[in-house]
Amino acid sequence: MSEVSGPRIIVAIPAYNEERYVGTVVLKARKHASEVIVFDDGSTDGTAEVARLAGATVLRHEGNYGKGSAMKGVLAAVRDRLPDVLVFLDGDGQHDPAQIPRLVEEVVGGFDLVVGSRKAQKEKTPLYRRFGQSVLSHGTGVASHGRRVIDSESGFRALSARAVSELDLTENGFAVETEMIIKAADKGMKITEVPISTIYVEDGSTLNPFRHGLGVLGRIINMVSERRPLLFFGVGGALFCLFGILAGARVLTAFAQTRQFATGTAILTALFLIIGVFSIFTGIVLNILTRTRGTGK
Repeated sequence: MSEVSGPRIIVAIPAYNEERYVGTVVLKARKHASEVIVFDDGSTDGTAEVARLAGATVLRHEGNYGKGSAMKGVLAAVRDRLPDVLVFLDGDGQHDPAQIPRLVEEVVGGFDLVVGSRKAQKEKTPLYRRFGQSVLSHGTGVASHGRRVIDSESGFRALSARAVSELDLTENGFAVETEMIIKAADKGMKITEVPISTIYVEDGSTLNPFRHGLGVLGRIINMVSERRPLLFFGVGGALFCLFGILAGARVLTAFAQTRQFATGTAILTALFLIIGVFSIFTGIVLNILTRTRGTGK
């Protein structure tokens, strides 16, 4: 492996069935790293063998447990290696290892989490990807109490020694990248983004982008409900109350004009108001419990 002067840099590549690209990615990454680790998440092709031949340290799951599980495995493995910087990038050839120094420079400069942002080349990014990235980034901002990262789902990112030591991730799927940002923000870590280029190859990903995006969005919504219950349940409850009030106004207006009581609409009004009030109080109670747990009381 390459001996790189300066900070000790480990590059980690979570991979699943990436035998076509992973060797090239490893060879290029070795120019900028003290060690390159490929975490093979149960590939059924030659990913592990190709990575090993290219000079990577290969860690492996026997099954396909998800990208988050692979990244957790990397973090557990590198903590004993004490890197100054840990860089994650994908193994499908979309990220350019030559841009690793951009991220490393920001970590050396004092940041704990540096995310490679594809925003700078938005004209080259398919429209559906830009829309999905925007939705997921806004969701991440809500879950992290306003700490917005423009490209929250980018897999090209660098962590400081502090982040490697302190981040305790629990997500097993692709929502791990969102979780990483949220937990880094919770711990008061310094977060920034740097522009990167991305190559979208037709066979570079086996994931259905729509299914992938919906899956991550579902997990983000779940994180919001757990971390900001007053917002999640309060907004929903307020909407139900609003619908109830509007429906109630319609009942009263109809009664005033026709002297006939719209029983069905009245029942709907009561139902909306009950759900709305219950949801708001649920949010208040869960918010108190969340704050109490957060302060250790």
